[in-house]
Formats: sequence, C-alpha cells, structure tokens
Amino acid sequence: MIVDRTLNPRDHGSSGPRFWASTFFSHAFRPFFLAAGIYAVLALAAWLAWIAIHAAGAMPGFMTVAEPLHLWHAHEMVFGFGAAAAGGFLLTAIPNWTGAQRSRCLGLSAMFALWCAGRIAMWTTALLPPAMPLLLDLAFLPVLGFAAARQLAVQPAIRNLIFFALVISLTIGNFEYHLGRMDVIEHGMRQGVQLGLGTLIVMIVVIGGRVIPGFTTNALRRRGVDDARMPVHRAPVDMACLIFSPAVFIFQALGLGEQVIGLAALGAALASALRLSGWRGFATLDDPIVWVLHLGYAWIVLGFSLLALALLFEVGSQVTALHAFGTGAAGTMILAIMTRASLGHTGHALVASSPVVAAYVLVSVAALLRCFGPGAAPQFYNEIMLAAGMAWIAAFSLFTLVFAPILVRPRMQRTS
Repeated sequence: MIVDRTLNPRDHGSSGPRFWASTFFSHAFRPFFLAAGIYAVLALAAWLAWIAIHAAGAMPGFMTVAEPLHLWHAHEMVFGFGAAAAGGFLLTAIPNWTGAQRSRCLGLSAMFALWCAGRIAMWTTALLPPAMPLLLDLAFLPVLGFAAARQLAVQPAIRNLIFFALVISLTIGNFEYHLGRMDVIEHGMRQGVQLGLGTLIVMIVVIGGRVIPGFTTNALRRRGVDDARMPVHRAPVDMACLIFSPAVFIFQALGLGEQVIGLAALGAALASALRLSGWRGFATLDDPIVWVLHLGYAWIVLGFSLLALALLFEVGSQVTALHAFGTGAAGTMILAIMTRASLGHTGHALVASSPVVAAYVLVSVAALLRCFGPGAAPQFYNEIMLAAGMAWIAAFSLFTLVFAPILVRPRMQRTS
C-alpha cells in the first residue's frame, strides 16, 4: 500500500526552475505517472496514424521504425507505457513497505532519462545500428530492478520479493523482443511482448489482491457499513490466483500445448472470479475511485475467460484475450492506481472528478470496441479500430490534463 509522505517543509518557500526540478523528482510517481499518461496518448496516436494511412491505401515514403508496426505498437504499450507506470508505482510503494530511502533527485532523474532514451531509440530503430535500440531501450528495466532490490533489502519479505522477480521477467521479455527484432530468435518479438504483458497482468493480480479489498473496506466503513458486509479474504482462492495466473504466461513462454495453457487460463478465470466476488464491488458504485479498481480486475477475469474459450473450445481468438488484458485490465488498473496514488501523495482528497470518471469509462469503451467490435462488424474494422484508439487517447488526455498540474507542483498543504 502506498502511504503519503510530505516534502521537506523548507522547500515550500522556494521558487524557480531548480525548485521545480526538485519537486518533480522528489517522488517517482511524479515523473513516471505523468510520462505514462503522455506516452499513452503519443504511442497510440502514432498507431492510429498508421491505421489511417493503411485504410487509405497509401504508404509512407519514409519510416523511422524498422520492425512491423503492430509489433512496435505492442512493445511500446507494454515496455513504454506499462513500464513507466510500473516504475512509478514500485519506486514509490517499496520505500513505504520497507522504510528504505526513496529514489529522488539525481538518481530518479537519471532513471527517468534512461526511460526517455529508450523511447527515442524505439521511435528511430530504422536510423540506428541494430544493437543500439537494444542497449538504450533495455537499460531502464535493469536499473529499476537494482533500485527496487536495494530498497527491498532494507526489510526483506517474501511477499514483496515477487516484485523484483516481476521486474526481471519484464527485462527478459524486452530482451527477447530485441533479439527477435535482430533476427536472433524466431518469433522473439511476439513472444517477448506476450511475456511482458503477462508480467504486467501478474503484477496487477498481486497488487489488486492487496489494495482492492483494503480500499473497499475503508470506503464502506466511512459509510457506516456493517463489518459483516465487508470484503472477504479467502486464502485458498488467493493462492489459486497466485498460482494459475503466472502459470498461464509461463506455459506460454515455454511453448507448452494449447490445452495445457487453456486449462491454466480456465483455473485463473475461475479463481479470479471467486476472488472478485468477495470484494463487494457493487457496494462501491457511488465511489468511482474505488469501483474502477473492481472494473479493472473484472477485465482480468474476462481476459482469462476469453483465453480459455479460445484455446479449449476454439471460441473467439487469443488476440481478443490479449486486448482484454492489455487495453482493459492493464489500461484500467494503471489509470486507477495512477489517479488514486497521485491524489493521495499530493495531499488532495481521494475523490475522482468528472473528467477522471469519464477517463475511467473511456478506457473500458476502448477495450470493448477493440475486443468485440471487429468480430461483430468486420466490414468496419478500420473504423472500429480508430474509434477504440480515440477513446483510449481521450481517456489518457483527460488524465494528463487533470494531473499534470498536480504532479509538477508541491504537495498541497492542508489548513486546519
């Protein structure tokens, strides 16, 4: 759980660029959450431009990206947007779990520069020597893992060490993508993105199990709800989620048969549905900043269900499941965590404004269109893709517009 920490009171009387930088790089959530919001818009806009050009039957005269655009798009949503959000969360949360000194100022700005360098490299792969994008893009995640490991070592706990393992898994997936891009590993780009997305989903499963019941309990208690109607923890169900969910993506990475992966996905879907059913999500429908967490986890249930149907019964497709995970689950949960953590850490009330609620809805609209639109109306494939992309862009544009002023300014001082 992320806990608020105030800035140095002496800082609040300062001004100027130097103070702005010291504020912006005082906590990891500030630069990385803002970057995630902006990049969610930019990367998707580039992908929509390609779809529009393709739909018009045209072809750009010059491309700065060497690899197939659909794989580049998938990579940037996972290892660009997703990695920024994960870095902001972990580097903020782990010091609060362990009491370690947080990354800030010079160290944090250096890590942020590495993430930025990776994005520049991935937008210019056609202009760089083949190994250069690998070196620049891969640099951020190992450094993030090292910083997380140092902070975790202050107060080691097995339940927290999983996050170090997940950063390693993200690094492996990114490395595999680049080896595929360089024709070292056949299908490496696709497999690397799948491993990266799977890692983000497992991270959400772990984090969701910690924060969703707690935040829901707090919200219900503020309303005076009886303790008997609070969210419940079922240890066997939680354990099943933590076993089946990573198993799905590990089995995919190992290239096991579709039946084996499908059965693991079915187990993950059932366990996740049982877990979610005990969290009392319908009791929070009047509190958007809480119900959005339940909505994000519901997309995980749907993702595993769609994957099981595709692999076991040949109903639907794995691509639909992947977008339920990526657009629905990851998009919604990242937006939910970024809004809540940004408000809490900057001294604002934990209340989602109307534009933020609209952003929550738009992400699910984007996911629904992307997952089910092409199958329902294949003759309008390009139009549906553009509509889904515009809904995503609108959602994260709203996040950026609302939270940019919050993230670059000092923590709000409450008056008694």
